[in-house]
Amino acid sequence: MTYKNNNILEVKLNSLELKRESNYNLLFNNLNFDVIPNSIYCLVGKNGIGKTTLLNALLNLLDDKTYRINGNILIDGINPYTFNTANLILLRHKVVKYIFQDALSSFDPLKKINYYFKDYTNSTQLEVLLDYFLLPKKETVLNYYPFQLSGGMAQRLAIILGIISEPKLLILDEPNSAVDIPISNLLSNKLIDFSRSNHSSVLIVTQDINFALNTSDKIGFLTKHGITEFSNSRDNNSELETTLINTLLESE
Repeated sequence: MTYKNNNILEVKLNSLELKRESNYNLLFNNLNFDVIPNSIYCLVGKNGIGKTTLLNALLNLLDDKTYRINGNILIDGINPYTFNTANLILLRHKVVKYIFQDALSSFDPLKKINYYFKDYTNSTQLEVLLDYFLLPKKETVLNYYPFQLSGGMAQRLAIILGIISEPKLLILDEPNSAVDIPISNLLSNKLIDFSRSNHSSVLIVTQDINFALNTSDKIGFLTKHGITEFSNSRDNNSELETTLINTLLESE
């Protein structure tokens, strides 16, 4: 597979299958998409389609005894399926940041939040981001244990950690699922700013069409049998919204 146009992510999955007893059931086939630098790509799909499973497949997080993947994935020119465990961990720390939908469970319940931000405690950017996302001052919130956070606070802190580490590729799974509309709008604006100012790429999976329209440069509508792509100018996108809704209805 040729790595083209300096894309940060290239996905060409012929099939992704789940083992059930002695047989494999097809989850996806013919999933092809690229994420270019300096851009935001949203994958929109209905609930239960397998969006999280797809993200886990991109980073080689699926159990190979349960899932079977046929195809090619390149992240910054590297196939994560050719890496040993040590190099995979390095890739996930230095090149990619993956923000899980259930952000609260990604924090160790026995560690304070300052454990995760120890490299950034003196960063002015951290203070700015906490204020931007309407979170308590760092002297307060970094001394919380995870059980002291609401789901929305945990999600915002996980996103801040992803942004402040300045990865080449930021991946977010339903990033506005635990926040209200004003925070969701703040998040859209911050992700756009992040992708432009850091020359980074952002990949989002969501079932929130409005969030995708407000945030992305390109939208891919995900079904089990491929991806239909739409360009998004973020200006006068009512026609695109109608198209996406119709596509969603047709897929059901």
